[in-house]
Amino acid sequence: MITADIAKLDQVIYNFINNAINYTGDNKVIRIKQINKADVVRIEVTDNGKGISKELLPKIFDRYYRDAKVKRDVVGTGLGLSICQEILKAHGFAYGVQSEEGKGSTFWFEAKIAKQESKTVQKMESRLSLSGLEEK
Repeated sequence: MITADIAKLDQVIYNFINNAINYTGDNKVIRIKQINKADVVRIEVTDNGKGISKELLPKIFDRYYRDAKVKRDVVGTGLGLSICQEILKAHGFAYGVQSEEGKGSTFWFEAKIAKQESKTVQKMESRLSLSGLEEK
């Protein structure tokens, strides 16, 4: 179990997936992975696009940043990743990007697993079970 604003984490995952779709290669293959560790759950979204140069990686989460060399059909504001950064910082979650030019990029975050169940987690669990979803 993690303690988080689920709507905000949905927004982060949506932005990561949307960017992966927009910047992936011609075959539009992306991978979404959940890795369960002892104290965190890691979510990764990977594309097989052109990747991001090492020089540009430190700027990728900056507000209004967009790679001028990338031409794409979808127009964006350059705010998506900076919004993700603010949400993840507010939660105290680790996050980042790994990228290699010519091979693609992986955007990730790690959500801390709650040490003990709080009322918030119990309420979320009840809501999930009421809607027919199972949480294990």
